[in-house]
Amino acid sequence: MLNLGLGTTVLTKNKAHGYMDGIGVYTQELIAQYHSEKQVFSEFSFYKGAKRLNNTEILNPFPIQCLYSAISRRPFLDSAIIESNSNLFHATDHLIPKLKNTPVIATIMDPVSISHPEWVTSRGRGLKNYLFKCSAQWAEKIITISEYSAAEIVQHFGISESKINVIPLGVNAAAYQRVAKEQVAQVLKRYQLPEKFYLNIGTLQPRKNIDRLITAYTTLPNAIQKKYPLVIVGRNGWGSEQLVKTLQNTNKNIRWLQYVSSEDKQALLQSSLALVFPSLYEGFGLPILEAFAAKTPVITSNITATVEVAGSAALLINPYSEQDISTAMNQLANDASMREELKKQGSLRVEIYTWSATASKTYKLYNSIVS
Repeated sequence: MLNLGLGTTVLTKNKAHGYMDGIGVYTQELIAQYHSEKQVFSEFSFYKGAKRLNNTEILNPFPIQCLYSAISRRPFLDSAIIESNSNLFHATDHLIPKLKNTPVIATIMDPVSISHPEWVTSRGRGLKNYLFKCSAQWAEKIITISEYSAAEIVQHFGISESKINVIPLGVNAAAYQRVAKEQVAQVLKRYQLPEKFYLNIGTLQPRKNIDRLITAYTTLPNAIQKKYPLVIVGRNGWGSEQLVKTLQNTNKNIRWLQYVSSEDKQALLQSSLALVFPSLYEGFGLPILEAFAAKTPVITSNITATVEVAGSAALLINPYSEQDISTAMNQLANDASMREELKKQGSLRVEIYTWSATASKTYKLYNSIVS
């Protein structure tokens, strides 16, 4: 019988701070699927900054326990707490414990902190990467979200390909629901936006390539810029200080909305001319699927996992080429038939990505270990 333990540290932290990142969404969606299937599980969080939640065991800080286990090669100090409630532990959020008798499955979205250390904070990065590599070895199986990430994990962690299971992310059913015209109008009025605009979604950080996007946008004809503003949605992250200054002092056709609610994001997606997502590195690229579900054309990168997720349903560009980005934006502004074709292809493409499929494949992996 499966007694599942779930690591929910990042989800707990997200809720405490009032936002959701990709890992938080992933964990939350798995939990929702498990609840709907009446699967029993216990939640474990290493985050002490939130009040104790129902069905959540709050453990001692992860860095201390991870360093202890890496040096001593002994199980986590709180391993007995986890093992008393579970016979399989799924670390959904890169925080992978070393346990004595309980097998661990770890989800690693991507190894960007190791493969591209220049795109993450340098504070304590060497030690963090060392512990990340150590903890990944403690897992019996690794789940990742794209073939691209799987190859990166093999390369940078030295983990055998046979231990890695690719299970893609899904799209919440709410992403398909059309927002009422009255509600859309209220959202656009609140943010002082026209009916159509270019949209970018994601935390502001170097690999999101917002600087090149801004430069590409400013090379568009003035008439297009005036008709279709560039709207950037996302909270500021590491390494975004100069970008924030740029966004705060840029021309009126470029708008930074910072973090918006999921309801507002849905209304913005359905209103936008196109999602422009020229990221330099993605382990997956969930906004692409959200745009597909919203019947919004997508411009995205022809490298890393975005090309794998988008397939032929998006307009693919070289993210290092401002000219490429600008040309694609110009094409979509002037070619209504291309926009309609991309909407059609995106709607078909997104059908293969569901959270129920993600949860089903994940649960099948659980049962292959605990029968």
